Amino acid sequence: MKKVLLVIIDALASRIALPALQQGRLPCLASLVERGTLRDECVSIFPSITPAATASIVTGVYPCNHQIAGAFWYDRDEDYVAYYGDDVWVMLQEGMNEFVNDFLVHLNHDCLQARTLYQRTERHGLTAAAINHLWFRGETRHEVHAPALLKMIPGVEFAPSVMGPQVLALADFAASTIPGRDETLHAQGGMARRYGFHDDTTSEYLNHLATSDEFPDFTLAYFPNNDFESHSEGPAEALSAVENVDRALHQFIEARGGLDRFLDEFAIVVTGDHAQCDLTADSRQRGINLVEALQDFQLATTGQPWREADDVMVCPNMRACHIYVQDRAPQARDRVVEQLLSDPRVDQIMWRESSWDDRQGRDSVDPRSDTFHVETAKRGRLKFSHAGDGQESGGDVYGTRWSWEGDLATVGAELSSDNQLRYGEYPNALERISTGFCNVAADLWVTAAEGFEFYMPATSIHGGGSHAALNRTDSIVPLIVAGAPQEVKIPIHARTIDVAPLCLEILGLGEESADLLENRIAGVPQYES
Repeated sequence: MKKVLLVIIDALASRIALPALQQGRLPCLASLVERGTLRDECVSIFPSITPAATASIVTGVYPCNHQIAGAFWYDRDEDYVAYYGDDVWVMLQEGMNEFVNDFLVHLNHDCLQARTLYQRTERHGLTAAAINHLWFRGETRHEVHAPALLKMIPGVEFAPSVMGPQVLALADFAASTIPGRDETLHAQGGMARRYGFHDDTTSEYLNHLATSDEFPDFTLAYFPNNDFESHSEGPAEALSAVENVDRALHQFIEARGGLDRFLDEFAIVVTGDHAQCDLTADSRQRGINLVEALQDFQLATTGQPWREADDVMVCPNMRACHIYVQDRAPQARDRVVEQLLSDPRVDQIMWRESSWDDRQGRDSVDPRSDTFHVETAKRGRLKFSHAGDGQESGGDVYGTRWSWEGDLATVGAELSSDNQLRYGEYPNALERISTGFCNVAADLWVTAAEGFEFYMPATSIHGGGSHAALNRTDSIVPLIVAGAPQEVKIPIHARTIDVAPLCLEILGLGEESADLLENRIAGVPQYES
């Protein structure tokens, strides 16, 4: 067993990070690669957007299991709109009180339907820490101390406490004591640092924690700035944010006695939750206005439950979008699909068959027993499912057998001579599409062609990069592992959902790792023989 430090750099794209490593611009990460293992094509989930993607890292399962449908979705059963993005008008329509407390309490304690790494670690008597991560659910109660400026917002009452791991540093809102000392973790936050959701705050918390002789067994440190700057300036232009994280990690490692001593005690795992593509330079074209794209339908008001006269509710998640149709008949769905595909900037439309078939039960979300459809304007159609006995099929690199009708080019795939699926533009597409549906994302998923993103009048369009779709540029991140015990194997074809079982193996919690893999609705990691 070794201690584990898991570092998540938001939107860490392989296409940006790998050249920077070769150019010597990320010397700390390069030294970890030299001493460890690099998987340069680690595949994110779908939708490749922060709340869902980070939930999959911290739980080791896909959205169909953890039930986090993205950043913006509608819960039919509760007639409730969930929003976890950064558009102020949607926040105001939801209500600031709801928005703030959704983040602090509802998202972690109610929405998330899978055990976290903190919970799996601490149930065995080990200590876990969450530093500035969106997902922090644990078994220890922590008082909330909201920033004074936020307390002044009319109508906002903060939850008095949250449940987290034994060690918690949550921006300006909650901080535990340092293990072994009666001293509260401290870092600078404030408005200039997004009230603590900032790389410099994460770094200061991590360095303060480094002074403890009883450093937690498992620590997750989250660095958000690269995502923010990639959205505004572009992924390549945001590399300076990754360079700052590299320096912060070097500082932390030096505080723990230098690299050799650090790797004697720790294994470090560094990855991203998703990547980002570049949006087209033409600001008049990069945004797909969903009001115009669905002009023949009455759309529900963004961020509000729908009214009886509404035909469609849309929840844009940047380059992906949930489409909810009031009339659940397949004919109504087909009209929506036809109109959306008339816009050449729309790439794919996906649905699961049981959601539109009363005979199968619309509330059943199990990728192993459902059938999925993908439709495009130019690449054709595809219908696929997990292969049953006697069905003609092909396999993927994770050991899953698939059966399909239609053209594999719809998802950029082809079948090799040995009946193995090979993906191009849309990595691991069949697994990611089938696991991207959940109880609150059951109607239609729509993705934008590379360079474009969806918006409503109440939501914004980014100026630099974006993500959430199935494309390689949205989905491929590096995975760096250094200091892992020799008996711990790193997956050959890495996915971000493989990070959690990997961390558990390093911690010596093989039974927890096995439980996670055996109960996962996805293919299993493959290792070198």
